[in-house]
Amino acid sequence: MSMTLAEIKTKRQGLVDEVMNKVTQIEKEHGVSRQALNLMKDEVSMLAKFPELFVTSEFEPVQRGTFKDFVAYRLNKEDGTERALYVSLALPGKTSPPHNHKNWAILVGLDGVEINKLYKADEAGFKQIDEISVGPGVGVALTGEDIHSIHVQGNGDVPVWQIRFYERALELQTDREQFDESGKTEHFPPNKNTKDGINN
Repeated sequence: MSMTLAEIKTKRQGLVDEVMNKVTQIEKEHGVSRQALNLMKDEVSMLAKFPELFVTSEFEPVQRGTFKDFVAYRLNKEDGTERALYVSLALPGKTSPPHNHKNWAILVGLDGVEINKLYKADEAGFKQIDEISVGPGVGVALTGEDIHSIHVQGNGDVPVWQIRFYERALELQTDREQFDESGKTEHFPPNKNTKDGINN
């Protein structure tokens, strides 16, 4: 028996609230180490077990060629921190240059695949060190200094859905850096196309 929209929203909000509380507890116990971020990723990944609560007609993708082919709907309530958990929709073909976030980030797939390439920049140069296909239930956790690029897979304008969780809301990430192949950096402005996913 299918759920009503009201039932979907209530169940989804309960799960999101639970994850936010667990993340707060993890941070209190472990700080923001890589181990802690992986524990947080495990909690966020639990949400991906319920794609029917997130991949819904409530959340509309952008039109091709607008807002960098990306939109994110914020799902967490204000809790006195700058943390933000979103369901995002990105159109196939969307890419980003290698960049960091200057705050931790957790990405978990819901529907479709986004390839994340990971890089290292040091005195030896700039090089790719890993590649992760973020698909349903698969996630990646990034520290503020980790460098990645994204490459959204798929066909046509069928969006790729993810849960994206940040230490600071997307519109507050004004200090990100992007890297070229030599490792040279420049400012990477935030993608501010975020919407209210609770009261939409």
